[in-house]
Amino acid sequence: MKSRTQKIALVALLVLACALVADLIVAEPILNKGVVIGMGIDRTERGEIGVTIQIAVAGESSAPGAPNRYAVISGEAPTILGAMDAIARITAYKPAYFHCHLLLVGEKLVKEGLREVVTELFAEDSVMDDVAIMAVEGTAKETIERSVSMQGAASVYLQQLNKINSSTGGHPTATLKSFVTAFETAGYTPYLPWVRAVPVPRAIGGADTGGDEQNYAFDCSETVLFTDQGIGTVASEETTVAIGLTGQSEGMLLPIRRTDGFMDVFVKKSLHWWHVERSGAVTLYATYFVNVVATDLAESPADLPKSLVADEVENYARRTILTAYDSGRAKGCDPYSLKGKYHKKYGDEKEPSETALTVKIKVKTSNV
Repeated sequence: MKSRTQKIALVALLVLACALVADLIVAEPILNKGVVIGMGIDRTERGEIGVTIQIAVAGESSAPGAPNRYAVISGEAPTILGAMDAIARITAYKPAYFHCHLLLVGEKLVKEGLREVVTELFAEDSVMDDVAIMAVEGTAKETIERSVSMQGAASVYLQQLNKINSSTGGHPTATLKSFVTAFETAGYTPYLPWVRAVPVPRAIGGADTGGDEQNYAFDCSETVLFTDQGIGTVASEETTVAIGLTGQSEGMLLPIRRTDGFMDVFVKKSLHWWHVERSGAVTLYATYFVNVVATDLAESPADLPKSLVADEVENYARRTILTAYDSGRAKGCDPYSLKGKYHKKYGDEKEPSETALTVKIKVKTSNV
């Protein structure tokens, strides 16, 4: 019996020892690394690259009124990798980017050209290829530093906003990999969501950051279209809707306005396919499955004739898609990358001098 008890005690000690060693193995790297949750890139006034990171600080309280759980650190250098190294030299933590799911690009860099910078970052192994990338009005640094009353960190809030909006066509999304790949793929126009800071009361929904600073929310209803050189131009909210209507439109709410009233139409499901001809003629075939959720054109949405709803949705979608296409071409961009679709079908043959877009739409309605 004594021998059995000794064996059990020995096994227990071994399990405890393994647990302690495992804890040290896991904890030591965490204690010596700053987990980066958001990253921003700017062109500084001196012409260098500025990098700003938001780090999750271990051990801080998340209670309302408690000190912030996040630290913001910046560095600058002639190159983006140099700026990242500058940050590593001034902090007690070694920045770890494996949990960074948000990359912000400042307005100055967007308008001067960012292709070279993002390509250099894409080649850096420490930053994940699937990090979401967004363009911001002003600087990425000031955006990350914003105080938000709905979340303790601007980076976390923007991650959530990007995820929710992208699933409902609220804005087109891009990752670092897809964005850089679009530059390297003939005929494709890269695009990014355009983020604007919106001042809000200090205590939305009872939340409070514990300071006296102005709080913000973020609007990303507009889109930035880029040339091959990486120079971005902010397009209208209508372009954002148009890109959604030609791709991920499920979950979108279409605000259709008439002189005699309105109807808000919800897109439950959508199907899209493109037909590309050697002449450069491109036809988009789209089918939308919709229902009206609000209207003042009838006593209830169920009272609206299905033919009326179908006609209004068809006209709205066609007008929005074609207007955005013409507007993009005037800026030297193609929001639907029609020439890219041409190359994908016919290979690297000489691309057509012109592309012509035709839209054919079907609408299926229901009252539920």
